[in-house]
Amino acid sequence: MRGTALAAALGVVTTLCLPGTAVAAGPGPDRAGSSASAGTSGPVEGTVRRLALEPRSATEAAVSAQDTERFGLMGVSWKDASAEVQGKIEARSRNAVTGAWTPWVELEPLKAGLDGVRPGARGATEPVWVGSADGAEVRVGGGSAALPAGLELDLVDPGTAGRTGAAKSAPGRAGRAVAAKSAPAPGARAAAAAAVAPGPESTAPRPDVVTRAQWGADESLNNEGPLYLAGGKIKALFVHHTAASAPYECTDSAAIVRGLHVYHVKTNGWRDVGYNFLVDKCGTLFEGRQGGVDRPVMGAHTYGFNSESTSVAVLGDHTSAGASPAALEGIAKMAAYKLGQYDVDMNGTTTLTAGATQKNYAGTSFTAGQPYQFRTVSGHRDGFNTECPGHQLYPQLDTIRTSGPAARLKIGAVNEQPIAPGGTAKTPGPLVVDFSTSTAAPLVSSFELLVDGAPVATVAGDATRVATALDPGTHRVQIRATAQNGKVSTSLPVTVEAEAPETPETPETPEVPGHSGT
Repeated sequence: MRGTALAAALGVVTTLCLPGTAVAAGPGPDRAGSSASAGTSGPVEGTVRRLALEPRSATEAAVSAQDTERFGLMGVSWKDASAEVQGKIEARSRNAVTGAWTPWVELEPLKAGLDGVRPGARGATEPVWVGSADGAEVRVGGGSAALPAGLELDLVDPGTAGRTGAAKSAPGRAGRAVAAKSAPAPGARAAAAAAVAPGPESTAPRPDVVTRAQWGADESLNNEGPLYLAGGKIKALFVHHTAASAPYECTDSAAIVRGLHVYHVKTNGWRDVGYNFLVDKCGTLFEGRQGGVDRPVMGAHTYGFNSESTSVAVLGDHTSAGASPAALEGIAKMAAYKLGQYDVDMNGTTTLTAGATQKNYAGTSFTAGQPYQFRTVSGHRDGFNTECPGHQLYPQLDTIRTSGPAARLKIGAVNEQPIAPGGTAKTPGPLVVDFSTSTAAPLVSSFELLVDGAPVATVAGDATRVATALDPGTHRVQIRATAQNGKVSTSLPVTVEAEAPETPETPETPEVPGHSGT
């Protein structure tokens, strides 16, 4: 991954989380609290303009500085995904508003196979988000081996809500304009139309998420349908950053997500955008890879560990500055929800099986097929050799881990009889519920007993039992915990059937012969 040397050299563009983007655009006003959650008027068609690099020698190639149609994201790709580029790949862009050229940005090649073995996949660098640019220049050189064939500069216009993309080839210019759109393959199944069962209920509330339709995803790019985790269970969440060098407006976040989507599909050849979820500095969460917010969707985010995890990527570079409190809260909400679907404590540990032999950023070696212990909320660098999610965001993960609601909250017994979530118990009326949570008692303010959704009894945060009496009938019983930080979690329900007490029969008055009874 791009190292701190690049940060020192450029000052404005630093480590990029793989896969992700860096922003090399000029600064803009920070509209705190604004977001893209208002959505778009429908799918937004992004476009890709591809300019062939001109060979200067066997080891050097370039695209000379030139005018282009406007674009928002750029990267370099080549024909053979397994081929390596020796030397430096550097690019710069011209700001469409000010006319100023950005400093040269070194683009780091992405690792092949991040989204599995893909027919027709291209080798590619990390993309760089430039905001709004109308000029570009690229240079490749400094290596000792011949460059791979088919080197191209990819310029992505993510389009604007309410119109289609506009990065079209001008007459007489080198390169070819390619619409970032493809017709669905015969028999292909779009995720939006797929009839899939809902994911499991979570003990934590489902956060508000800007859906793919709202951020303008062009679903015609995704004609293969989603993949789901083979085990059907999410065991960990990996945190990433996408690297942004300059302040961006949160109203631009949807365009950044669209740019990533188009680049990952049309340049990398992936089935979809790599991340499961993204969050901006205003705390707005975006649905990433298709397949359902509540489902265990297979992403392409943490090489070797995608098959048992999900991911959240923070828009922005967090090498020299931490993520905003709003962004951290967004990560925490999603972690609590996704891990709460599978009875996983976001402040706990888990065992993941390595899918590749490699080393992580700290030098820990992994062997494919072997189990390794991870924090349930981990950084990208914990599983892969990258600085991601940035030197300043990585230590903030401890704050995220401890900022959730009470975890693994569950009812264990009804009237001293063991019961599992979803189970059924009977009672003549009195109800005693035993419950547990993996969160330490000092972090919990109180527990409430819910009967048919309404609180009927409250106990202190160190309690493990609560009692009430039920009216005759069938009832849905849950425990709701309120943490000291104010966050709430609710156990999965059990059913309790309260039987009506038997009414004693009134003895008949025996008749007395010759007596009327009055």
